[in-house]
Amino acid sequence: MRSQGVYGQKLGDHFQLESAPSIVTTSLKRSEIGITHIRCQRPSLTSPIPTEDAYLVAFQVEDCLEHELWINGRGSGRLPLFAGQTSIYDLRVDPIAFVRETSNCVMYYLPKAAFDTLAEENGAIFSELNAHEGRPTDDPVVASLSAAILPAFQTPEYASQLFLDHLALAVATHLAGGYGDLRILEKGMPTGLTQKMERRAKELIDANIAGEVPLAQIARECGMSARHFVSAFKQTVGVAPHQWMVLRRCERAKDLLRSTSLTLGEIAHACGFADQSHFTRSFARLVFATPGAYRRSLWEVST
Repeated sequence: MRSQGVYGQKLGDHFQLESAPSIVTTSLKRSEIGITHIRCQRPSLTSPIPTEDAYLVAFQVEDCLEHELWINGRGSGRLPLFAGQTSIYDLRVDPIAFVRETSNCVMYYLPKAAFDTLAEENGAIFSELNAHEGRPTDDPVVASLSAAILPAFQTPEYASQLFLDHLALAVATHLAGGYGDLRILEKGMPTGLTQKMERRAKELIDANIAGEVPLAQIARECGMSARHFVSAFKQTVGVAPHQWMVLRRCERAKDLLRSTSLTLGEIAHACGFADQSHFTRSFARLVFATPGAYRRSLWEVST
């Protein structure tokens, strides 16, 4: 089950609001976009939001002239927000707002994973948005899309989820291209990896052998979408990236079986397997011997 991001009442709590209605997309496979209607009726200092690789994008429904912003503890001074303006807040840099009057805005919670999924599904690559330190800008596209979303908060029973999903994806796609580096890959791209790409991909896999490195991250390092990277890696290396990681984990396990007295459970953990049973199955499939039998064969040879 996905853990809720910073939207809805979870975001409302940071503004000390009793109610913060929200809309959540359902169209992305590995992520979600949350849209919250924030209405502050009295002065409010937002509490710190836990750092994460995500953004909050605010569209001002009404003026909020008495407003200040802190990023990583550095204040902006008075930073008025006018109706129709859009601001981007990077949740990696601890944004805190002080609203001295009423405020009415729509806030989009956009995790990095949502942008990665959008890029992957459209044969593109993306790395990050330029938040411009939360400085507001006039964006007629976000304004128009937000105007279409607002009625859903007033009469949710008439709001089509499919319609709202498309609006949220339109906002995310516009932001990725207008404020980020979303780039559609050319159809004529090489089908395999260059030597430099292959070396970098293998380095990242080896560096994260005990855990998991997101496929989208490796693909970005190679300048590809995740879908294209999987195909290119398999063509160049002969196996899919996940299969290569399992091979490398087994090679690491063989080294530990040969050079240490760690238990099989400890080796399984050190090599990134889910548990000892998973380790045994994967190792036996590739080495044609269980880890225990492999270790015993080494002892027999040494004696």
